[in-house]
Order: sequence, then C-alpha cells, then structure tokens
Amino acid sequence: MDNKDNKDNKDKKIKEIKEIKRITITVNKNKTIRCRQGDNLFKVLSGAGYVFSGNCGGRGACQRCMVDISDEGTVKSCGYTVTRDIEVTVCSDGIPILTSYAQENDSNDIPAKTDVTLENDKQIDSSTQKNRLGAAIDLGTTTIAMELVDMTNGATVDRRGFMNPQIEYGSDVISRIRVGSTDDGLFKLRKAVVHKLACGLHDMADGTEGISRVVISGNTTMNAILEGYTLDNLGHAPFIISNSDAETMSGKDFFGVISSDEASVDDFSSDDAFSDISVTCLPNLSAFVGADALCGALVCGIDRSDSYQLFADLGTNGELILAKQGIGYATSCACGPAFEGMLKRGTAAPTTAFDLLDRLNTLHIVSDDGVLADQYLENGYRLAGGMVIDMDMIRNFLLAKAAICAGIESLMDIAGICDQDISKVYLAGGFGCSLRISSAVSLGLFPESFQEKAEFAGNTSLHGAHKCLIDETFIDRIYEFKETLTAINLGEFEGFDRRYYSHMDLRSWSPDNNK
Repeated sequence: MDNKDNKDNKDKKIKEIKEIKRITITVNKNKTIRCRQGDNLFKVLSGAGYVFSGNCGGRGACQRCMVDISDEGTVKSCGYTVTRDIEVTVCSDGIPILTSYAQENDSNDIPAKTDVTLENDKQIDSSTQKNRLGAAIDLGTTTIAMELVDMTNGATVDRRGFMNPQIEYGSDVISRIRVGSTDDGLFKLRKAVVHKLACGLHDMADGTEGISRVVISGNTTMNAILEGYTLDNLGHAPFIISNSDAETMSGKDFFGVISSDEASVDDFSSDDAFSDISVTCLPNLSAFVGADALCGALVCGIDRSDSYQLFADLGTNGELILAKQGIGYATSCACGPAFEGMLKRGTAAPTTAFDLLDRLNTLHIVSDDGVLADQYLENGYRLAGGMVIDMDMIRNFLLAKAAICAGIESLMDIAGICDQDISKVYLAGGFGCSLRISSAVSLGLFPESFQEKAEFAGNTSLHGAHKCLIDETFIDRIYEFKETLTAINLGEFEGFDRRYYSHMDLRSWSPDNNK
C-alpha cells in the first residue's frame, strides 16, 4: 500500500470518528461530561475523575462500579454502552467525589516550604527557546499530575491533573501486575497511560514545540509498565525488579506505542510531535519502593537529617522510609482503595471516609473492634442520600491501617528506636496530604507522639521530578540515597504478623506496640 492509500485510509478514519454522535452525560445533577456514542460508561467516568474501588479489571465481577441511571435503575458501568444522553448518580450528595486532581488549587500544588530553588546546584543548560521547556510527571496508580516547567528559571508554566486510565484494569497495583503479566496485558496498560500522557503534554504546551525533556516519577510497577518490562516477577516472591536504574528513552520510542489513528484523532502525530523529546523514568529502590518515594524523602530532606525522620507516602500504596544521617530503611504496605476513601458505591474524598469512621466510632455505631452495631451489621449503616458504610468497607480500612502501623513499627524495630525518637513525620500522597491528624491518632493509625510532629509535604513525587528538570545533580542524590537504604520485605520480617493483627481495630496506638 502506497503513501496515498495510507493517507486516504487515515482521512477516512478521522472522518468516521468525527461523524460519531456526541453524547451528554449529566453526573450527580451538577457536572456535564461529553463523550462519543458507543463509549463505555466506566471509561468515561474514570477519565472524568470518578474513581471506583473495583479490582476485577472491568469484567463486572466485583460490582464496585455500580451507578444509578435516572430511568434505568442501577447498572454496572463497566458493562454499559452509552447510546444516548443520560443522567447518572455516582455518589450521593454530602460526600464529594474525589475529582480534586483535575481541578486547580488541589493537593498537587507544591507547598511554600518546598518551593523549587536552585540552591548551589548546577542548573541544566536550557538557554534556547527550543529546549527551554520540560515536563515533570507524577505517575500514580490512581492519579497523574503534570507540570510544564521553564528550565531556565524553574518556574511552573502550567499544571494538569487527571485519573490514570489504567484504572479500567484494576484500582490497585496488584490488579495491574496481574493484567501486565502477559505481553498483551502489558501493552494495553502501557498504551493507555502513554496516550494519556501525550494528550496532557500536547494540551499543556499547546502543541509540543519547545518541550525537550520529560521526567517521570512513579512507583516501581508504573515505571516498569512505561519501560515495557514484564510485571510477572513483581507479583510473587522473591519479587524481582526488572530494572532499578533510571531509564531514558527517545520520544519516538516512548510514544511510539500510540497508534497512528489515535494520535490523529487527538490532532497530533506520535511520529513527529514527540520525536525530539527525551523521556526519563527515575530509578527505583525495590519491587515496591519506587522513584516516587525516593524523590519524596529527598525533597523533604530526610537524607540530611541528624535525627530520625519518617517519610510516609500514603495512597493506593503506602511507602515508608525511616532515615537518619543518610542511613535508613524503606518498605511498602498495600493500602488498596481503602486509604483513597472508597465506599461501597462511588468514592469519597480521602479524609471523608476516615473522619466518618472516627465519628461513627465515637457514636458507637462502629465498635473499637471495627464491627458495626448489631442493627447495622447485615445491611450496613446508611448515610443521608443512600450511601452505605458496610463491613466490607470497614474491613478493607482495617487491613490497610494495620499494614501501615505494622510497617512503621517494623522499621522502628530495625532501627532500634521508638516513636518518641522520631523528630519529624512527613506525609505525602493522595491520602497523606489531606489526612486529619487528630482522626489518624484517634483511630490508631499513628501514635499520639506524631500529633505535633506531622507535616504535610504536598506532592513530593511531582516536586522531585521537577527538581530533576532544573538541577542535574538531583538524580545523583537519588542514587546516593539508594545506596544507603535497606529495602525491607515485611512479609519475611519476624514479628510482622503479630504487629499486623494487633492493629486490626480502631483503638488508639498503645505504647506496648513499640516494645
């Protein structure tokens, strides 16, 4: 087939797509989403910022993506094809949907304490217009945050935030690993996120002219997907990491996974627009402690602290680093959707579900053992508007909470310290940055001593990627810090099970747990 035939077929495809009827979806009577006729409802809602706690990969087995359609009743969004204008209820009023990542002035903003400075480090040479712009990306399991950076002065030119489209294949890392253990599944995961990144870059820069560099900070699994490494070894012991080093790819190789048809529909060409861009995925420490945690700890400066400090990145995963004078220990705990505020139907803001449990515990609707009162045990406790707090949601919360507590205790045990010896606790991540400390202490997520030590650090993963764009020595600091850290596999750590089960309740942290 010659070039003319290719062009004709391409133009025909674009015309066909443009002729597809546009559909209006009204969500919770206050938000309008446009999509194409024939689109999958789950994909449309996920792309608009609505997160569900499902883990079945869109097969309809977990029933966690249920929504109400005004004249059809309750349906599984993953199996629903949009053919007409519809009104959808995802979550009841009174508990907001987690859409802040797609809005301005959200938790992606860098706080004043960590504003980017060049310090005495060597600034990257970006003197020409052609290469003055770079993009910093925090690639999370649930959300993606992007910044367009002027590398000549470190200024943030623009920001974007959106949901990770891989949510279609599962809400947690384990689900993604399961899907990505086959070549076909890995390709689907990679293609979905790369296409989303390409669209974000194109929109943010109003085209890609001027962008010369992209730096991505993500967890180990997210980085492996981008780099095209098999995920099979991450899903079972001994949890072998395919590549722990930073990897830089050409824009042609990185974005080449996007099909030409998709690229054309979005008004840019993957072959041309990104060919001159270099893309760097930052280094990881272990199978479950990634670049995002390393960047976060360095941004907070715990590698240079004379006393023990704890960095806790709490989101879909919980990554913990405890360090003093550059020597430390790191581990990861599976939080799943619980710490993102997942309820039975739809998604609450991160603090909302947490504070709700604290309030219900105070009212004795949920006992200290994490059990609903007898009258609510079977059907759950129904909030105004119909949202339900059930035992499944509480159990998931307790599992996540116990894992974090046991992880912190295990790191302290290895270091030979107690909670009183920790001078500062930095909280980051989608959940950590919005956590109410008083509720965390009340429900036993943290010991009481953390009340005055906790400090919200913002999106430290994004900030670390930003630093790499303007400071060529920062990636060297990542490697230096890596060499001083010991990665701990909690599953193999003696005493972890005992500590884990001791925190499977809503009681405050007992000093006995530190012994």
